[in-house]
Amino acid sequence: MKINLIQKSLVVAVSSTLLCSVALAKKLNNEIPVISPGDNQEILANTEKTALHFTQQLTPDDQITLGDIGLSVSSKSYYQEITGQQFKSGVSIITHGSEAIVRVTPAKSTVLGKTSVAPSIEPADLELSGNAGQFNVNKSGMSVTARSDQLNKAHPELFKNASAFTIDKQMGAGKFALKTNKSVADDSRYLIHVFDKNSNVELNLGSQVSSYANGDKLSVSAGFNRNQKFDTGSVTATLIAPDGRSFPMNVKNMKSGTNAEIDLSMNTNRRPGELWKVVFDASASGSTIKRTGELAIDIHEKTASVSSVDNAKGQMQVTLNVSKAGRYEVRSWQFTQNGKINEPDSIEYFANWFEEGTHTITLPVSTQKKGSIKPVQIQLLDQSRLAVLQTITM
Repeated sequence: MKINLIQKSLVVAVSSTLLCSVALAKKLNNEIPVISPGDNQEILANTEKTALHFTQQLTPDDQITLGDIGLSVSSKSYYQEITGQQFKSGVSIITHGSEAIVRVTPAKSTVLGKTSVAPSIEPADLELSGNAGQFNVNKSGMSVTARSDQLNKAHPELFKNASAFTIDKQMGAGKFALKTNKSVADDSRYLIHVFDKNSNVELNLGSQVSSYANGDKLSVSAGFNRNQKFDTGSVTATLIAPDGRSFPMNVKNMKSGTNAEIDLSMNTNRRPGELWKVVFDASASGSTIKRTGELAIDIHEKTASVSSVDNAKGQMQVTLNVSKAGRYEVRSWQFTQNGKINEPDSIEYFANWFEEGTHTITLPVSTQKKGSIKPVQIQLLDQSRLAVLQTITM
């Protein structure tokens, strides 16, 4: 059966807005490629040994943002994992706005050493009850539905076996009970994701820096907009590694706001480019607002650092301390001083393979205005492990 235009809209909405639970859904289905923290065989993304240098010329009108701009994300969604037994009895969902989108995703479960995938739950298998009564999702006014085969066809890797529906506008917002009339095993597992699309309340997460090294303290700020306050008893924060390890974070409520913090003393081994994530769950005090936010963060091993920068006689020398062999890149933002105004001039790029030890890189200043050029920012990247190691603004 072809998906009609309304169903297509729902598929697009689900695809574009419910991404915050995708990583968890993959984790539940054991689909995340893992690398053991104790694995001594390191995987490198780049092992090229040839040096490379080039210059990117800039114009005074180029908009250049210096420093680490940090990270931020907002969420109008939340999700919860339930068992088949809970699903048959009925689970509570809450919405702050009308016409929320609900998605149901089956997950894997292991019983007595045997792993199985829960069966798909279609809209016809669901009943939703609220202040307006109890309705079969497929037969009520909630005609905007997407079966698992429709979502799977649209995005097979993203929404395998998932189904979704929109709560009818006439049912309003608030507290609902969702249950399945399908006979499923008590120990089967499902992920219920609610996207509160018409609510004006978002959970905002942020980090002042976008990249952390092992040994650092990770700090993520959290808060609702619209002057909504946290129900402090509902707040949890968890740091999840690419291999599925999870670490509870310490949530602090201060005058400046709420922060989730953790010392990064754990093994941060990962495949090149893999990201960690902070999962923050919270409800608003005295209202039907529940949110889950996920902030993806680069956490890596500190394999090298910049120890000194010397800019003189048309050349810039950058000294690196390398603790682990690999291919490293240095970027230098050069600005021209025009009176009291600094204007973008160029970006110098240099990359090479370095063994463990101290190394000095000499970058030529490829401009005719050598006397007025100065570096304003240096950045060190590990190309072998795909990590931004250090950003120095001068």
